[in-house]
Amino acid sequence: MIDEFFAPLGARASAHIRDLADGRGLGVRETEPVILVSVVKLFIAWEFRRQVEEGLVDPAALVRVTAADRLGGTGTAGFRHDSQISVWDLAALMMEVSDSTAADLVARHIGIGSLRSLPARTGLKGTRLIGSPRAILEEVARDLDVSDLEALAHVLESGSVSTEELRGTSAWDPARTNASTPADLTAFLRHVWNGPAPVAADVRTWMSRQLTGGRLSRLAPSGVAVFGRSGSLPGWRNEVAVWEWPDGRRHAIAVFAQVTRDNTREVELAMSRAALALTDALGQ
Repeated sequence: MIDEFFAPLGARASAHIRDLADGRGLGVRETEPVILVSVVKLFIAWEFRRQVEEGLVDPAALVRVTAADRLGGTGTAGFRHDSQISVWDLAALMMEVSDSTAADLVARHIGIGSLRSLPARTGLKGTRLIGSPRAILEEVARDLDVSDLEALAHVLESGSVSTEELRGTSAWDPARTNASTPADLTAFLRHVWNGPAPVAADVRTWMSRQLTGGRLSRLAPSGVAVFGRSGSLPGWRNEVAVWEWPDGRRHAIAVFAQVTRDNTREVELAMSRAALALTDALGQ
């Protein structure tokens, strides 16, 4: 059924849905590895909030964001001048506007070791977290034989590297980058939603304020409350979400689409159709 939405678009999807109450789930290719891209920020946010709850991190601690930290993009990643921001507000920027510099600084604050050990601590056997956005970009620079991230930015802006060359780098390979499976991601969302109430509430708030993405929710009924985290690279469109229905049902949904054509809007609409179809199938 899910393939019918994507095959005519030259795309292929992996997807899973899980009931947050009883853990029931179903999907297609749900145990196949997929690249996380910015979906990794969900894991960084949860680990940060967990450490705050346990008194390991001061959320009001100020972090200076300098030119050397900026990775390009939204939020602090695209600031023109140096700034000083609390680590809590960096976490919010990371989740709400997908600020990659903020993600990098929050990950540094909580410790990369803690991030890497998270899958084992939460029982996610198909998930591997190797590093923050900066670490992933540094691997891409090495793959392309580029000296540093500044040089990589120039290479990408100039268009001197083809999409096919980029897709041959580690960032596009689930075996060499931050990766998970749709089934693991819905299991993690169930872990978040059913975990300590203060932690769950803040992660839920951040996901509800996501300004980029919204791929799964385009066809969601108006009475459904949606909480999401998206990620993308050329050739990939990803999103995980929780839908809370007026009747009390709560579903975690993960849809990852591999794209071969320049038809992003159509693929994202297919992702939302897939989400609706999964909710219907789970209710049967």
